[in-house]
Amino acid sequence: MNPLYIVPTPLGNLEDITIRSLNVLKISDLILCEDTRRTSILLNHYSIKKKLVSFNKDNEDKKIDKVLGLLETNIISLVSDAGTPTVSDPGSKLVKKLIEEDIQVIPLPGPSSITTAFSASGLDGNFIFAGFLPKNENDLKKNLIDLNQINKNVILFESPKRIKKFLEISRKIFTNSNLILFKELTKINEKIILLKPEDDLPKINLDKGEFVIIIENKESEISSGDYNDEIIVNKLKELLDLKFTGKDSIRIASNYLGVNQKKIYNMYLNNFNKKQTK
Repeated sequence: MNPLYIVPTPLGNLEDITIRSLNVLKISDLILCEDTRRTSILLNHYSIKKKLVSFNKDNEDKKIDKVLGLLETNIISLVSDAGTPTVSDPGSKLVKKLIEEDIQVIPLPGPSSITTAFSASGLDGNFIFAGFLPKNENDLKKNLIDLNQINKNVILFESPKRIKKFLEISRKIFTNSNLILFKELTKINEKIILLKPEDDLPKINLDKGEFVIIIENKESEISSGDYNDEIIVNKLKELLDLKFTGKDSIRIASNYLGVNQKKIYNMYLNNFNKKQTK
C-alpha cells in the first residue's frame, strides 16, 4: 500500500512552494484537489501534467473508500486550493481513516496562512486557531464569548461576505483587544491592518478577498479596584443593546472588567429589572 502525501500549495504567489512539494507532485499518479481548476493553474505554471480528481467537502465521504483502493497501485497526493490541506479544508476524514487502517500518511511542510500571519503580527506566545466560526449570529457570539474567556491570542478565518458583521460583534466582545486583519496574504493586493479598539473600520474594500484575523486577546486595563457601578452598568447596557442575553452580557462584562460575576449579576438585577438571566 502506497502512502498518501499531504502537499501544501501556495497561498497566492505561485513561487511559494517547496522543491520537495514539486518533486512529490511530479511523481504522483493522481492528485486529489479541492478545485481542479485552481490546481491546474499551479501545475501548468510548473509544466506538470497529472490526473486530477475532485476531492472536496461535498464528496469526501463518498470517495474515501475509493481512494483507499487507488492507493494500492497509485502514488497519490492531496492538495487544497491554497496552503496546507486538511486545515479548515477537506481531507481530515480521509487522513483519519488512513491512520485507523494503519496506512502511512506523509505530511510535507510548506505554506500556511496561520503561521504566515502570526509571523507578521508582532505577537509572541501561545495562540488558538479557531478556523471558520459559525455563520449563525447567535452561535458566532457564543463562540467568541468562549474564546474571550481563554485569554490567548486567537487566529481565525473569515469570508468577505461576513467580515463586517464579524468585526462589529467581535469588537464588542474583545473590548480591550487589538485586531490584526490580513487580507490576500502573499498576493498583489496584500494588506495588513492593525485595528485598535478605538479605531473606525478600515477604509479598504472588505467585500472582496480572503481574510486571516488575529485577535490580540488582552486582559482589561481596568483593575478590579478601579471599576465603579457606572462602568459596570454602561458595559452591561452596551452588550444588551447588541442583543446579547443577560447571561452572556454578565460573562463578557466580568471578563473585561475583572470583576466577580456575582457582583455583575447583582448590578444586572438592580439596573435592568431582570429576575433571572436567559
